[in-house]
Amino acid sequence: MKAHFKPIALMAILMAVLFASCHSPQYIEGDFDMNNLKTGIDTFRKHHPIIHNGDVVTIHLNNANKDLYTVKLSRSVVSYNTTVPSQLSLSSIVLPGPAEEMTGASNMQQSCAQLIGSAKMELSNEIMAFEAADNNINKVIAFNYFLLSLQKDCGLSSRQVQDNAAIALQNISVSQIAALAPFIDQNIQDAESNYFQITQTLKTIDAYFNCDSCKNSIKKQHTQNFTESEKGELSTIKDDYGKILTFEQSGQKYTIIQNYKAITNPANYTFSAVDTARNADEVNFNINISPKNWLPCRAVDTSFNINLKVARFKIDFSTGVFLNWGGAAFSGKNYFIDSTGTVKQIAKNSNNYIPSIGALAHFYYRSTHAIDPGLVLGASLSTNVQYTNFHAGLSCMFNAHNEIFNRVALSAGLTYRYVEDLNSAYSVGSIVDKSLTIDQIETGKFIRGGFIALTYNLSRN
Repeated sequence: MKAHFKPIALMAILMAVLFASCHSPQYIEGDFDMNNLKTGIDTFRKHHPIIHNGDVVTIHLNNANKDLYTVKLSRSVVSYNTTVPSQLSLSSIVLPGPAEEMTGASNMQQSCAQLIGSAKMELSNEIMAFEAADNNINKVIAFNYFLLSLQKDCGLSSRQVQDNAAIALQNISVSQIAALAPFIDQNIQDAESNYFQITQTLKTIDAYFNCDSCKNSIKKQHTQNFTESEKGELSTIKDDYGKILTFEQSGQKYTIIQNYKAITNPANYTFSAVDTARNADEVNFNINISPKNWLPCRAVDTSFNINLKVARFKIDFSTGVFLNWGGAAFSGKNYFIDSTGTVKQIAKNSNNYIPSIGALAHFYYRSTHAIDPGLVLGASLSTNVQYTNFHAGLSCMFNAHNEIFNRVALSAGLTYRYVEDLNSAYSVGSIVDKSLTIDQIETGKFIRGGFIALTYNLSRN
């Protein structure tokens, strides 16, 4: 018996080696945009219904609005919460007080009123220069709020977020993020320099107004100290300078740069789960997406599974019904010894089609096709349990989406039926010692026939 199955077993081993060597591991990536999840899932399942043993499978979930959702991907939980910075607090910057008494004012070629007018004109120019630098800093602060608001826009894709951020950066006269830090530093330096000039000019003007030798000239020319509008403008300058100092001291420059990099780097929108299809039947990914409570628009709230079959060499076992057939000796011969010691045969049953129930071992490579062919080895028993059927052949394992039909196998091949027959020393009509029994002159041998079987896979295909 063993001699009959050694070539088949060797063939099965060779098939396993062949299938294992004909495919090298590959990386499979599935991308899912938060704004188009269903299409992404359907596309991935369509293009990758099955993976191969050794494949490294990576699932990517793209979320352009990453501070709006809590994402659970496989075994990992990623929660993004972007904190909007508080309003920049105003520092109390005190403008300089009265200057010391000016001397020698009577020797000046210009009157004190003219000097005050000239100083006020210089002050106006210095304020304009300060406001220009302050305006650039305000653009940067507004740019930061724009970056944060982009992450909360439910209608934008990750590509649109990146494009809008790049356009907003150019709107502050900076083309690349690398130039933003020098731009901020230069405007802070200009603002500080201009503010210092403003304080110095204010000291000069204040000295003129408090100089005894100038008071008559100021009174004669009806020269005013500062109007209400000028006082309001100076108060605004003080407040703006306080915000600039707070901006610089709190390191907002680095926060803005990091915010920009966070929303323009595609890797920051991607949550990944990686698994390896190794000696497994399936690789399963579970994805849960839930919105934050305060989400301002219609939210994606979903949970879904991605189940990937692993294409690999398999050994499965099935059980079912068999139909066996063969030649005249296939059903076995019944002998007896009569009273005269003569060996005789009972009339043979003409039915050589024998049903049986048994099990098969399937050696096959699971693929993406509707049917997976393979080799089978097995055994079955008929109503006469004295005789055993051994089977070898080919099988077709069905790859159906339905769970029940997915396990059905149709097999056919050779049946080696073990039956009893007279040994070579005896034949029908031989005269034997009456003390012998029929079992003593019979021996077992294999009769070859065919079979077809419909079986049910015990494990999921």
